[in-house]
Amino acid sequence: MKTDKASYRNRGGIIQRITTAYKRFRYFTEAGHDLVVKRSAEFRMVKHAVLKVGSGVTIQDEAFFQLTMPEPKVFIGNNTVIGRRNIITAKNRISIGSDVLIGSDVQIIDHSHGMRRDTPIRLQKAEIGFVEIGNDVWIGAGAKILMNVRIGTGAVIGANSVVTADIPDYAIAVGSPARVVKYRD
Repeated sequence: MKTDKASYRNRGGIIQRITTAYKRFRYFTEAGHDLVVKRSAEFRMVKHAVLKVGSGVTIQDEAFFQLTMPEPKVFIGNNTVIGRRNIITAKNRISIGSDVLIGSDVQIIDHSHGMRRDTPIRLQKAEIGFVEIGNDVWIGAGAKILMNVRIGTGAVIGANSVVTADIPDYAIAVGSPARVVKYRD
């Protein structure tokens, strides 16, 4: 059987397995079997950060994980694909379910800058929240998932959408801000 070299299902050769083994040891608090972490995936984490992933997870090229103060935790379920050039930034908690497909250039962020008028934005402390993404979700390329959002089981987020509010189970949401346009059959 011929291997699809472009596919996220391609587990790679010996160099890929060595890269994954090193990154698994260096960055992950817990990881299931069949983890694939591409060579150019980058991790910047405080020492007490928690990064747990299930089995069959793939983290594509140039994905960037930033887990910073105060208590960052990222949980990723089984058989989930983190696409190329994704940015996942956690100060508190980001939870991504199982069987989730995340397209390229997606950003998932659980915090934002303060925006009070009495202090310059650059001097304000971050507002910290959470992000929860259910199982069997598809997030299209270029989407942005902002803080304090729950994306329900089976939801589809359109390419380049900006999710600023909860998305119900099996909803298809598109736009900026993302709005439900229909539900999966």
